[in-house]
Amino acid sequence: MKVKVAGCKMRDTKRMRQLLLICVVAVLVVAGCGQPAGKAGSGQLPDEPQVEHKFVEAGGVSWHYVEAGNGEPVVFLHGLPESWFSWHYQIEEVSQKYRVIAVDLKGYGQSDKRDGDYSLPAVSKELIALFDAIGLEKFSLVTHDWGSIIGDYVASAVPDRVIKYIRMQAPVLETDAARHPQFQLFKNQFFASNMMSDARSFVTRVYEPRTVQKISESDMEGIIREFGRPGVAEAVPRYFRDFVWEDEDARRAMFQKMTFPVLVLQGEKDPAQPLWYYEGIETVFPDVKFQVITDAGHFTELEKPQEVSKAILDFLSQ
Repeated sequence: MKVKVAGCKMRDTKRMRQLLLICVVAVLVVAGCGQPAGKAGSGQLPDEPQVEHKFVEAGGVSWHYVEAGNGEPVVFLHGLPESWFSWHYQIEEVSQKYRVIAVDLKGYGQSDKRDGDYSLPAVSKELIALFDAIGLEKFSLVTHDWGSIIGDYVASAVPDRVIKYIRMQAPVLETDAARHPQFQLFKNQFFASNMMSDARSFVTRVYEPRTVQKISESDMEGIIREFGRPGVAEAVPRYFRDFVWEDEDARRAMFQKMTFPVLVLQGEKDPAQPLWYYEGIETVFPDVKFQVITDAGHFTELEKPQEVSKAILDFLSQ
């Protein structure tokens, strides 16, 4: 199918503006961290959906995930700086028709935070071991941010097991490290851990410049609570330490393995990932649909929860 992004033309001037904006965002994050901002979990906590918390050893990792509902399995993978909780609106809606499994990625929330290999191939293999352990023969994937980058490896490794893939807020072929200076910043483990150790400050400084719609205080408290758990600030930077930028040919080869239906779901006004990043994706995936969540930034699942839940359910039912 032909995917068009209205009003988006790939120009060098736009690339330069985008680079400058990303640099400004990175500076804001750095400037904000370390400032007094209160302790994690000191505000009003949200009402959580009715879920069952589970812990499983698989692939050499102690995993925490939540489960709700019955039916065809749908796995949710979160991004940075999040946890299973960032999907709580979608869990409530999607679990009405499906079996929902929302995982705390390794290093996050209540999952394992031991040192080891945090490269994308390694983490994806460990996740597949988790899916094996809990009996997920076939499943759909819903991913966001870093969860999407990891999800790409999962989906391409076991394409025969993936029913559908809903991929949110992550570049497809954009592999220029120069336009993502936070990767270089966070490769310094001491620096990154120090930044993330104040969960309230770090989460706030990441969310504020990347959102269009205000996220509720209770939602922010839930995100801060989970990111502030012991060991997270030391574990999460290992993803940056072990991250390797792949070239475009390698990315294309990965996506060509995804013969199942793919929905690329993107916030209209994400300051770090403009819509023109996604021009031409119909040549990248064998079967892809592109959908924009209007008036939303990077954290669409919390900014526009009803719209995101509807998009997920509509795509899964097709």
